[in-house]
Amino acid sequence: MSIKKTSVSLFLMLSAKIFCQQFSLKYCIEKAQQNNTVIKIAEQSLETRQKLLESSKNNGLPKLDLLAGYNYIGEPLRINLQQVKDGIVEGSANQAVYSANTAYQQITGNPLSQQVQNVIYQTSKDIISAVYPDYNPEITKQSYFLAGLVVRQPIYLGGKLKSSRKLSEEQVKSSEANLQSSKDITAYNIVLQYLQVMYLNSMIDKQKKSLESLQKNESYAGNLLKAEIIPPYQKNWADIARMQGETNLKNLTTEKENALFILKDMMGIPLDEPVEITEMLKESSEIPVFSSGSVNADVQFLQSKKAEAETGVDITKSLSRPNIFAIGNVQFFRKDLPVITPPWLVGIELQWTLFDPERRSRNLASQSLVKEADLLIEQKQKSVNLAAKIAENKMISLKQQSETLDASRKQAYQTTDMVRKRMENSLSSVKDVNDVLQLQYETEKLYYTSLVAYQTALATYLYIIGKPEDITSYIP
Repeated sequence: MSIKKTSVSLFLMLSAKIFCQQFSLKYCIEKAQQNNTVIKIAEQSLETRQKLLESSKNNGLPKLDLLAGYNYIGEPLRINLQQVKDGIVEGSANQAVYSANTAYQQITGNPLSQQVQNVIYQTSKDIISAVYPDYNPEITKQSYFLAGLVVRQPIYLGGKLKSSRKLSEEQVKSSEANLQSSKDITAYNIVLQYLQVMYLNSMIDKQKKSLESLQKNESYAGNLLKAEIIPPYQKNWADIARMQGETNLKNLTTEKENALFILKDMMGIPLDEPVEITEMLKESSEIPVFSSGSVNADVQFLQSKKAEAETGVDITKSLSRPNIFAIGNVQFFRKDLPVITPPWLVGIELQWTLFDPERRSRNLASQSLVKEADLLIEQKQKSVNLAAKIAENKMISLKQQSETLDASRKQAYQTTDMVRKRMENSLSSVKDVNDVLQLQYETEKLYYTSLVAYQTALATYLYIIGKPEDITSYIP
């Protein structure tokens, strides 16, 4: 039964090794740029701006609207005949007198007498008053439906259309710069986390070797105790040192597991996906050729925002210029209208805001925004230059420090060998060996800490100058 269990355990271990993926730094960066949520949001923002740009290219085309409506009025429209009754009756009576007088004069050559004219006037007035309607007639229904097509073609808008398209173009450039900035910061964070895993790999390797030495020292102390050469407490020191070594190894292994969880989260892959990184820190540091210029994505983003602000100035200026449109209207359903209108019309429409108390304030605000962008760009560029210089000096300093610590750890190796040989000749104790092994491990830790600090400074420098992915030339 135990043989079967052992076989199953070995099979599972081998299967895990086979199916566990080995990720390089370059692959991790590429995976993160495909799956990272921050980058996806920036890509979606860019797609939105691109669609808005395509839309703005059509803002000079005519707009065609269908206008239709159903109207119900409180009561039908009426002609107010009573208001004009007196005028109509008086005018009609006078017209009758004039006609009779003209006809009589043509026949007899003489006008009618005033008495006859008065009779005709009064008779006509009485007749017309009697037949005149005593109500106001309706001229429409209470409800009606009408529909038509209205077309509006911009002819001149004072530069508004051109400025609007330019603003959309600048917004696309800003989104592109934002996407590049998101990719750069994601790559930089991946590099830092990958370096943490490499550092832990190096420390795990050194801790394993240290543990092997502690186990050998414990075994040797056990032989000395059996031979009654050393007292029991010295064997206890060896036991405690070995247990501390095992605890340190477990802690480092747990730290690596957590570091891999964080790395997988940055890459956008499931946390339960098996991933293994075995790369360790290179025991050499290469100073890159320092660049005199930089293409920092954050600076480019601010520059694109400045271009947007400048376009905003053009837009606010264009608001003070007139707008001219060609218009047309075709009514294809109008039979129920109270007044019959023409079936179609065309014309030119002018719109010009002659007084706007907020116009000057908007212009000043737009110009102020450009100046603010200039100051932000200047501030950011200075901080980038400063950070790059600091990173350069850190790399030089950390390289010198790692060389010194390398010599120190090599000296610790010699000291450990010497103390172990002295113990074998009974010139030093088991505790002396444990102490020197601990010292050796601490010197190793200092050395690899300086290495990871150097690699971090290198990654920071490349990120500052806008080339974070170039770190793959120094780290496999």
